Amino acid sequence: MTEIELWSKASEAEAPRLTEIRRHLHQHPELGFEEFETSKLVIRELESLEMDVHTGYAKGTGVVAILRGTAPGADAKDARAVALRADMDGLPILEESGLPYASKVSGKMHACGHDGHTTTLLGAAKVLSKNRARLKGTVVFCFQPAEENGGGGRYMVEEGALENPKCSAAFALHGIPSLPLGHVGVKSGPSHAASDGFRILIRGRGGHGAAPHMTIDPIVLGARVVEALQSVVSREVNPLESAVVTIGAIHAGVARNVIPDTLEMLGTIRSLKDDVRRKVQAAVKRTAEGICLAGGATADVEIRDGYPVMVNDPAAAKFVLDVARESLGGEKVREIAAPTMGGEDFGYFLQKVPGAMFRLGVATRENYPSLHNPGFDFSDAAIPVGVALFCRIAERYLRDGLLS
Repeated sequence: MTEIELWSKASEAEAPRLTEIRRHLHQHPELGFEEFETSKLVIRELESLEMDVHTGYAKGTGVVAILRGTAPGADAKDARAVALRADMDGLPILEESGLPYASKVSGKMHACGHDGHTTTLLGAAKVLSKNRARLKGTVVFCFQPAEENGGGGRYMVEEGALENPKCSAAFALHGIPSLPLGHVGVKSGPSHAASDGFRILIRGRGGHGAAPHMTIDPIVLGARVVEALQSVVSREVNPLESAVVTIGAIHAGVARNVIPDTLEMLGTIRSLKDDVRRKVQAAVKRTAEGICLAGGATADVEIRDGYPVMVNDPAAAKFVLDVARESLGGEKVREIAAPTMGGEDFGYFLQKVPGAMFRLGVATRENYPSLHNPGFDFSDAAIPVGVALFCRIAERYLRDGLLS
């Protein structure tokens, strides 16, 4: 039996149980830093595999499991350790999939496929634990909370998830509906954008809607700010670079005939390079403050750094592409040319060690529901594909490093 056949058959053998786990997780989603039952399930499954299991990471729900290989040289001083990571949290979205295993928790669902990510990593842990004699080193399984805005990845890294044993590379996957079921894509270099948040509070002077001349209207000024911010990217960022400025929420006023004192707007900045990131942040602040000053109001601008740019190490990306092509055939594997402006906190792992995230296709038809859509579902048939790839990546990396 070839190496490819071994991992593929072992992964398919786990598929029925993994499907049960994935659907259970889908029915019981938990938001960031609230993944208590998800964490308990992960711990139960891992403890049955004779691994060292460590809990309590990232405000309590993060889990790290350590599998030590037994192949010749696995315990040598220069033996490698590799991290495999999955995120566990759901989203505050009301599910509208109509599936028999749809979310049982009103207003919460796994709309980004983290149920599938968690299950796939559990599957890799099961398969690799039964084949530890093939592992020339150590695999560290990182189950992290709060990828959706909470930055659970940062907590995992800061709390030493990659340190004991010291990992020299990290890999992850993300289910993606833009690729057909079982296909794989990898973007070398910047793959996901830095995702920063901002809040602008405009302080004017309220009054009667029939006497606007006696007020400083924050709504009119807010409209000017929103319009002006649309020119930040088009007129201040090099056309060959990428950035996004989006206003996602505006709150002001309570009645049709009352001009309020204040207006609040919330938005996001996305970028792929640090110099562009800082330039756009400064432009947002300057624009809002300047327009409000000209109108006799003030603007309190708060900008919060979010996730960093997630950069797939070029050698690690090539390594994953080579492994995927050998496993699936070249027709099912593609090198992705353009990054996404979505954020991803696996970037914190990749600031610490080289590695890569690969995208795993889950679409079973055209117009498959997108991520963060109330109809999205991580296809069960994609799980054994992801498990087999995780296993081959781990075995090959521990044996050869990033050499292809």
